[in-house]
Amino acid sequence: MNELSWRERLGAITAVAVLFGLIWLYTREYPVFTNTLQVSRLVLGAFLFGFLLAAALLYALRRHLMPWANHVPEVLLIVFFIPLFMPLFASRLNRAGGTVEHRPFEFVAEAPYVASAYGWLRYRPIEASGYRLVVRDGGRLRRFQYKSQPYFPLTQPGDTILLPVRRGLLGVEVMELQ
Repeated sequence: MNELSWRERLGAITAVAVLFGLIWLYTREYPVFTNTLQVSRLVLGAFLFGFLLAAALLYALRRHLMPWANHVPEVLLIVFFIPLFMPLFASRLNRAGGTVEHRPFEFVAEAPYVASAYGWLRYRPIEASGYRLVVRDGGRLRRFQYKSQPYFPLTQPGDTILLPVRRGLLGVEVMELQ
């Protein structure tokens, strides 16, 4: 049987820890994706950049990866994981800077929602997990989520409200209510 050296074991443990860390960061970034105004542009642009980066990396490493048949796991790792995690990096980079301004939106509705990963306990009152805000931006409906409190309990449909919107480094706008 082939025993792994301590360096190989440490490398494998580190790789698994990094993968779990990236997955944890992705789950923490989900609320940001739901509050991003041009999320499709951000995600598709990040995927495209990720595929181009993976192609450039494979091209740069082509001599080290020959013959290709012996390096299938490495090639698949580059081709799948770089584009898969690129939206996470793009979203975090976008929020790293930029300016916050208050933009007017037409209020449509604000409603609480209930979410529970493991169900509800009997005889325990059900509490709101967060709030969904529906606004009209031009002629388009936008839906945002936040957890802390209802921000517009007395606002009527059709009223104009101001929301904090951050225009990030990549030019994508994110609504900033928490």
